[in-house]
Amino acid sequence: MRQFLEIKERHPDAIVFFRLGDFYEMFFEDAVIAAGLLDLTLTTRDKGKIDAVPMCGVPHHAARGYVAKLTELGHKVVICEQVEDPKLAKGLVRRDVVRIVTPGVVVDEEALDPKAARYVAALVLGTAAPSPAPTSTRGGRGRAAPAPPEPTPRWGLAYLDASTGEFRATELADAAAVADELARVGPREVIADAAALADGGPLGPDTPIRRYRATWGAAPMPGQDDARALLAAAVAEPIETWTATRPTAIAAAAAVLAYARATQPAGALPVARLALYDPAATMVLDEAAIANLELCATLVGGKRSGSLLEVLDETVTAPGARLLRRWLLYPLTDLAAIGDRADAVAELFAAGELRAEVRRVLRAIADLERLAGRAALGVAGPRDLGRMRDTLLALPGLASLVAPTAQLDGRPGLLDLRPVATPTLAALAAQLDAALIEQPAAAVKDGGFLRPGFDAIIDECRGLADGGKDAIAAIEARERDRTGIASLKVRYNRVFGYYIEITKSQLGRVPDDYLRKQTIAGGERFVTRELAELEAKVLAAQDTLAQREAELHRALSAAAAERCAELLAAGAAVAQLDVCASLAEVAVRGGWRRPTVDDGVVLDLKDGRHPVVEALNPAGTFVPNDARLDADREQLVLVTGPNMAGKSTFMRQVAHIVILAQIGSFVPAAAAQIGVCDRVFTRVGATDNLARGDSTFMVEMRETAAILRHATRRSLVILDEVGRGTATFDGVSIAWAVAEYLHDAIGARTLFATHYHELVALADDRPRVANVSAMVREEAGEVVFVRRIVAGAASKSYGIDVARLAGLPRSVIARAREILARLEGDGGALPTGRRLAARPPGQLSLLAAVTPPPDPRREQAVERLRALDPDRMTPLEALTALAELRDLVR
Repeated sequence: MRQFLEIKERHPDAIVFFRLGDFYEMFFEDAVIAAGLLDLTLTTRDKGKIDAVPMCGVPHHAARGYVAKLTELGHKVVICEQVEDPKLAKGLVRRDVVRIVTPGVVVDEEALDPKAARYVAALVLGTAAPSPAPTSTRGGRGRAAPAPPEPTPRWGLAYLDASTGEFRATELADAAAVADELARVGPREVIADAAALADGGPLGPDTPIRRYRATWGAAPMPGQDDARALLAAAVAEPIETWTATRPTAIAAAAAVLAYARATQPAGALPVARLALYDPAATMVLDEAAIANLELCATLVGGKRSGSLLEVLDETVTAPGARLLRRWLLYPLTDLAAIGDRADAVAELFAAGELRAEVRRVLRAIADLERLAGRAALGVAGPRDLGRMRDTLLALPGLASLVAPTAQLDGRPGLLDLRPVATPTLAALAAQLDAALIEQPAAAVKDGGFLRPGFDAIIDECRGLADGGKDAIAAIEARERDRTGIASLKVRYNRVFGYYIEITKSQLGRVPDDYLRKQTIAGGERFVTRELAELEAKVLAAQDTLAQREAELHRALSAAAAERCAELLAAGAAVAQLDVCASLAEVAVRGGWRRPTVDDGVVLDLKDGRHPVVEALNPAGTFVPNDARLDADREQLVLVTGPNMAGKSTFMRQVAHIVILAQIGSFVPAAAAQIGVCDRVFTRVGATDNLARGDSTFMVEMRETAAILRHATRRSLVILDEVGRGTATFDGVSIAWAVAEYLHDAIGARTLFATHYHELVALADDRPRVANVSAMVREEAGEVVFVRRIVAGAASKSYGIDVARLAGLPRSVIARAREILARLEGDGGALPTGRRLAARPPGQLSLLAAVTPPPDPRREQAVERLRALDPDRMTPLEALTALAELRDLVR
């Protein structure tokens, strides 16, 4: 118990799995927690005593499943094993921590989803390095230099996949950007400074960032010098430069690396490089867009099935599936990079036989990224090394297969694997192939995984062990002949080793040179000098064999670990080929076409289709639609029409097509011109968030406010029924004001679906507003949804008809028609005789901060500011002007 308590004191926040014989035991509070979560029997160490210690345990061979369940529930597990040979130990065998498993740091292959990365992230709140103040070339001498700008608060976010060594970091401007990036990355565990996580801290329990669902925990944050040294030893990038320009990102990277390293005391993380990135360098997708567009999971149930990712994922390797998810959540904005990806997809799209052969070969390719990680961590078994060998042996053939199509304008394209099929990896493949049999065992203790002839000691020990068994059989036959005892048998058990067993009836024939070992009920057991000597040789050979196999396995693992960076690069290249082949396969099956992506502001789609809805419907039944958005002409398109007519599907398919085009994919359209988008925003659906205390309307307003704050002229905005969560007049007013602001102040390409038919009048007042509607036909009193989007506004809402189709009672439908007729024909009179109330006077507008009322003082302040020339002002003049402006706007 002393050893357990010492380890528990070092890891008070973890459940300690303490190895005792064939079980992992848990004690005290750990046992109480684990027994409840794992459905284990809770017992005590000293039964009958008042202060008996609670305990429970799990078999060591089944521990993986229990550990995985605890980490899925957000717990950290410390694995303790014997760390010295019991034969050499003096007294109690020493035990220590060999591995720590946390929700974000998992390296066990059986506990990992092969298609998803497993990230642990670190968050650090710091300040950005201020840019140097501009130097004026005008003005006289003796003037005071301008004060340096104040450093601005910045969030550092870094995340690491310990199973593959993927390591990234970035800096973000505010908490909203952090929340959005966490939604894209999807870490399972987030660590931060304890003070930041406390009540009142920037990451306290009630802060918006903590709404992200993950396991949150405190961890030490390395100082600047320690962070620089830690990263400099782990990656090859210029840490000194980054420390000066992105100090908060570097601090977060050092924190997450130190945390992950502490979980693997016996091995090194497979970290080869740190990728610093700027989220704004790709299309930004916030949490609402990812959820509303169902990119990776459905809104209802959070399932992968029914998402855009599910439709796109025809990958045949695990790294390819993981990379595809990253591409989907980080669409490109660089036209050259988009073109390179589209070129690679186009090559495989056009070459059907090549694509099929590539995918056939890829199916036999193992997960090189995670195999490299396991080798670096020191947990790769013989079977892992065998899969690595097979993959490396197949790599040159795969590279030559795609080589004819891999060149783009004389430079390596995305399909070119030759740069990663290096001679050193070929040498590693040869080394592993020379050592390992075709189908190695999963664990070293199973033995027999090395080829005959690879090692002389192994061959000698195997020969001795096998020969010893033959010699024992020969001894048995010879002794039967010598003694005349036909029932004489040579047997073995762990207590006595090899012995000769003689039945009672034959004891009179036992030779004098037999040494009695044991008397049993049916006879006696004997040993001879020859049998004892042979037994010693056989057992020694078996021990030597096991030790030598373990030694050579460690050497092979070390050789693979030395090539970790090259293995990771090869795995990444294979993943890229797999994703391009997958996108080409999807495009061929769906009849998709390559889009034109340019730096213009036009979005023009011909016969566009919703990729997910089309995949779920019978072939040929989806109704395609054109769409056009032009920041200079049809910038804001109002979409009207009844529910169930296809408005939401139409708007979502436009967003999907834009995202697909910017990841380099073909798109479900007859033709598409995409002016590159910097962000895609969505305000779709009517849901509340009771956990956050937000009503449907508050969620709607939060998402709309985020759009109005961050959208630019290059953004794509999808708005569905803004304002419907409140009273009618309020809703119309908010929707109208939002539409005006998007048109007048931002100019973003916008699809705006609404049931407020009053809004269609915007097209008469604003030059870049257009009306389209979802076509509906009435046949014999029945409503038929055509699913076609046509020019012009809808004439009516057909809400009562949709209610009838939904199954409302006939009496309710009839009464609704009566009330509607009275409202439409009698100036808004209700059945009681009262009329619909007008909007109460003086009600505050939620958009006051977005569209402020005219203020003469503000206009005067703006004119005064325009007249100022800071480069020609003395400090006194500047202070005087500042005082005037302050008095003016008070």
